[in-house]
Amino acid sequence: MTTWMDRCGDFLLDRALDAARRRARLTPASLRLSFGQIEYLQRLARQGKSPTAVVMLHGAAADKTSWLRLARYLPQTLPLIAPDLPGHGASVADLALDYGIRAQALRVEQFLATLGVERVHLLGNSMGGAVALAVAAAFPRRVASLVLIGTAGAEATPSWLREHVCRSGVNPMIDVRDVAGYRTMLKIGMAAPPYVPGIVLRALTRRLIGRHAINRKIVADISRDLDRTADLSRIAAPTLILWGAADRVQHVDDAELLRRRLPDSRKLVLDGVGHVPMVEAPRAVAAACSAFYADIARR
Repeated sequence: MTTWMDRCGDFLLDRALDAARRRARLTPASLRLSFGQIEYLQRLARQGKSPTAVVMLHGAAADKTSWLRLARYLPQTLPLIAPDLPGHGASVADLALDYGIRAQALRVEQFLATLGVERVHLLGNSMGGAVALAVAAAFPRRVASLVLIGTAGAEATPSWLREHVCRSGVNPMIDVRDVAGYRTMLKIGMAAPPYVPGIVLRALTRRLIGRHAINRKIVADISRDLDRTADLSRIAAPTLILWGAADRVQHVDDAELLRRRLPDSRKLVLDGVGHVPMVEAPRAVAAACSAFYADIARR
């Protein structure tokens, strides 16, 4: 049963996310596709409609709000689009759907084609980075560039998380049962998690627990085709590989594997940062992305 305190926590959480969305000048939008509804955030370019956009793909069990802090500091010369991938956030979450990497990549392509976006600068974190690799390999004419942040799918060294899950059978990033478990998840994901008021932390915990079944399905599905190393030889798009040196979810050695295998790539590793640099160090990530996009424009 929902208590008064629960409702207060949900209200405060929603207000905080809405305020962050408005600071980033993003507006909510929705699109019905063949597989279901997609909810997304967008920011149009100052000059109006553009055939090119920066499209941001979040990680497993996350959602489009992962990008709010980064979006605030990105320049407005290109439009931004941040979808809730199927199974996540407010988008369709049908247990009968396949949430594997290739399936999600095909849905991203359908989403972009329906929106009329001709070329994209794909920016992906974790699972979203693996989806970005799959899109770039399958639809090279669609992808103008890649920014890969703590990307899954090209493992050089097993991460702390992988070894923990193999050893214990428990995935602390999704098998959260209480507020203490949520705090543990934050500490694994970030080198220095921000302070979150207790009432908001309880709201976040309730929401994650409520999505446990779909999150378990997502993790099971992506495990079948998460390895995207075979895609790397088919990717020619300019690529920025960006990692946190303290990443416990995807080992920092994976960044060097990607740099070696992607011919037009560069690598930046941020000290004192974990698995979600766009949340932990949004200004530094925005500066790196802005310089990267400016360099591509000069070409």
